[in-house]
Amino acid sequence: MEKQFLDYLDSEKKIINSSVQNYFQQAIQLEEEPFLREFLSFGQYFIVQGGRRLLPISLKNTFMGLSSEKDILEYSEAIYNVSISIEMLHVSNLMIDDLIDKEEYRRGNKTFHRFIGDKMTHLNQVDLEEYAISSTIYGANIISLMGSQIIKNSKFDSIRKEKALVLYLNGMLGMSRAHLLEEYYKQVPLEKINLENYLILADKRAKQMETAVGLGAVFGNARKSQMGPLMQAMNKIGIISQVVNDIDGSFGKKVDKKSLDSDIKSGQSTILTVVAYQSADKKQKKILNSVLGNRNATSEEINSVREIFQETEAVNFATIYSNNLKNDVYRNLQRVYPGFRKEIMNFYSQLLGYITDYKD
Repeated sequence: MEKQFLDYLDSEKKIINSSVQNYFQQAIQLEEEPFLREFLSFGQYFIVQGGRRLLPISLKNTFMGLSSEKDILEYSEAIYNVSISIEMLHVSNLMIDDLIDKEEYRRGNKTFHRFIGDKMTHLNQVDLEEYAISSTIYGANIISLMGSQIIKNSKFDSIRKEKALVLYLNGMLGMSRAHLLEEYYKQVPLEKINLENYLILADKRAKQMETAVGLGAVFGNARKSQMGPLMQAMNKIGIISQVVNDIDGSFGKKVDKKSLDSDIKSGQSTILTVVAYQSADKKQKKILNSVLGNRNATSEEINSVREIFQETEAVNFATIYSNNLKNDVYRNLQRVYPGFRKEIMNFYSQLLGYITDYKD
């Protein structure tokens, strides 16, 4: 990955983090309830402490790639401010994800339910757990809806804001739908789950990318001829991100104190588990059935699942599938007419390389 692109992402992240901090500081000042002011402080800290900001950066670049020179000049600051809406939606999903999956760490720090629970040292274990669960669920709802408020209060005209709000809410619906199905499929026998089911579950990431870029396109006054192929390309980028995350979830580097065993222990329907089970022999299926979803599985048992992922060529399949999707993304982006500015096409090309190279 080119250092210049990494430096660019870092500089954009700093600008977006500044917008996040400014937004929360204003929200804290306006909030009258002491506990909710404290909650907003938790939210600000949790969002700013880590993350790559790829969604708001993609939103901003899409706007820059499709807008007129007049709009770029007029809304150069407003687009950064409104870009944090998609980060709110993204973070609200992470909060719920970590809670459901019983994750202890996110981005090198405690997950939201752990962090907010640590403040209640006077509670017993049962009450503390109930408090952390309820606070995280309702808090995630608040943060996702704050994203819609950011759009509503932005400096763009009412027509664009109305279109953006519809797109944002559709994105929220699509992500919630995918998360609900993910929980359902944890209870479904592996032999009944296929690649088509997996792609539905991958919508939890695909919808985020679609929504981010869709918002940038709406604010950039994109034409219908541009929106169709653009959204198809972003859907595929989201799926690629999920596939890469699935591979790294079992074979990546152990970073941020997050266990590489968590996907296997929680019984996630990753592309590796779906493909491996379809290709496994009777003995391998017996191991998969006994280990996947078993939170008490030993390191030896978990490593046996990793071996099956490799023996059944599931890892190779996932890698090839991801590369094929990358080619589809380029073809879809070429169909955007009128097309992006050259520098924005270059951004998406480098973004794809970054997503597939990055170890989360």
